[in-house]
Amino acid sequence: MDAAAGGGEGEVFVNYAQIEEYFNNMALEGPSAQDRVDGIVSQIISLLPAPFVSAPDADDSDDDHFSLTSSDSEDAAAAAADRPAVQDGDGRDHVSHLPDDLLCNIISRLPTKEAARTMVLSTRWRCVWAATPLLVDDSHLRAADGPRDFHAVRAVSRCVAAHPGPVRAVRFTRTSFYRQKYALEHLIARLAAKKIQDLILFNRPWQLDMPLPDNILNCASLSRLYIGVWRWRFPDTTANSPAFPNLQELGLFHTVIKDREVDALLAHCPKLKILSFAIAYISRSRLRIKSSSLRVVMEWGCSFDEIIVEDAPCLERLLFQSILDRRPVKIVYAPRLEVLGYLDLQLHALEIGGMVIRAGMNVRASAMLPSLKILAVKVRFSHDKEVKMLHTLLRCFPRLETLHIMFIQSTSPDGVHCAEFWESQSSCDCLESHLKTLVLHGFQGLDCELLFLGYILKNGKVLKTLGMVCRGSDDVVSEGGRMTCSVGEGNAPSGGSSGSDEVVVEGGPISGSADEGNLSSGGSSSSHDVVMEGVPVPGSVSEGDAPSGRSTGSDVIYVCPASPSWSFQNAIDLSVEDPFCVLRRARAWRASRVEA
Repeated sequence: MDAAAGGGEGEVFVNYAQIEEYFNNMALEGPSAQDRVDGIVSQIISLLPAPFVSAPDADDSDDDHFSLTSSDSEDAAAAAADRPAVQDGDGRDHVSHLPDDLLCNIISRLPTKEAARTMVLSTRWRCVWAATPLLVDDSHLRAADGPRDFHAVRAVSRCVAAHPGPVRAVRFTRTSFYRQKYALEHLIARLAAKKIQDLILFNRPWQLDMPLPDNILNCASLSRLYIGVWRWRFPDTTANSPAFPNLQELGLFHTVIKDREVDALLAHCPKLKILSFAIAYISRSRLRIKSSSLRVVMEWGCSFDEIIVEDAPCLERLLFQSILDRRPVKIVYAPRLEVLGYLDLQLHALEIGGMVIRAGMNVRASAMLPSLKILAVKVRFSHDKEVKMLHTLLRCFPRLETLHIMFIQSTSPDGVHCAEFWESQSSCDCLESHLKTLVLHGFQGLDCELLFLGYILKNGKVLKTLGMVCRGSDDVVSEGGRMTCSVGEGNAPSGGSSGSDEVVVEGGPISGSADEGNLSSGGSSSSHDVVMEGVPVPGSVSEGDAPSGRSTGSDVIYVCPASPSWSFQNAIDLSVEDPFCVLRRARAWRASRVEA
């Protein structure tokens, strides 16, 4: 992006030199610039895919002298050749008699140094190590910390050179490459020659303004690449053959790269499926998506001026964890988009098919996304505009199946009249025939929240599941009680009367921190009331089940506690059907809607 970093409100940076100056000025009144940047780097590293092998516990042996190569003492290797491997009770070496493919699997699960150390067990083990695709992680090397960083780079380079087979993965997250430009270029050249498949390359600053070596473009065998804290000048070589013909997953973390370079990069990744950006700063920039292969795009903690999905025929997920300023999200062409969120109604201005979505507008067919199945929205129900925008969004996605609502509390309500608004709204296509699951995040039982819930329960003709993810508690459902969700004149207190079109949850879950004014005990209601009466469901929930009693079919609703599952890796993992939560169906309540 044109600028990838910013600090406080109003700060705008266009290069790493300005970022360094900003952090150095901040260091006069608090932690050092190095400490601040280390904190940021630690944060973005926590978003990375899990390592293939966890880092071993530190010890005080003389392992620092181990070179990680096959050139270790020949005497030690010769002596070990006649030494029996680890034996069990019958005195026989069963492990060494396993097939080679199983031994390779064992070695691939060992930390870097322990894997290389198996060479001294016997001649056969040396051959097995050589045949196992190499995994190298600098967190396995004690030299990857402090002033000995150069030795870690050199050790990894020697290890790669000594290994005769292919390199499966290299992971650098603890090494500073400052003043090691040549060593890094040499290492990348070796990795390219060994057909590396998976590379995670994070620079531990300081200095910040480190250019990523140009020969990274020679790693044509890469299928996954994550880079962090680099300045990447991707050349405009659109006329040439693809630089990364096999790349399927790309993560750019805290990396300065210009708009036009992102365009060129996408053009050079014909098989790219997952593209993610994390912890960029305030920037006058835009993210433009134009790719025939992309299936997932993630923006996490960035501050792009706008996000444009220009041409993405295979895109299935567009995901945000946005911060700071308001920015447009423009979806021009994404006919397979199924998952969208978190859409923050305070930060995101949605545009579909060239039409800006405005609260209360008449939604035309050209402004609809019929492919969307899962929508997650952050809403401040005390803000009139956001409440109206939420209702308009429901009309934009006529085949929506799952709706996640995250309730954001606001200290500055603008006098919204929720009761009048929801009472006056008619149903829409998704509520009539498609919406099966509603999940409430941070539900507190406030009037404005209950009114929205009442509207959905009244109009959701095929609604089957109501999920509850509440703040500050893992046990989100309390048994018994009666919760009133009025879409008329307001919630009726104990013994009072309520307006028309009231929705009551009775004998089932009461979720969140609803106060006494939201709970009705014995109040009267009109003939248009809808009552949910239910009991716990033993075992798991299936949509075909119906409670014993008066209702079957569309009157059945399962009320489930839910656990939040929103994380960077869950979001981009296509095997995770819903990245926003997991419904705990084994603890569901089965309820029925009946005429009161």
